[in-house]
Amino acid sequence: MTTSSLTRSSSSVRAAILSVLGSMVAIGVIAIGLLVVAVAALLVFGPALLARF
Repeated sequence: MTTSSLTRSSSSVRAAILSVLGSMVAIGVIAIGLLVVAVAALLVFGPALLARF
């Protein structure tokens, strides 16, 4: 392997790692957003639902 192919190879690996990490962060943000929506819905509608029973 030449120096330029090693540089290209490590650059590709670095890009792949950053892509995977970026995807994990995006999924985490979506999961936290869904959790916040669920908690907010529970706070808003929970007392009304408990009052029915």
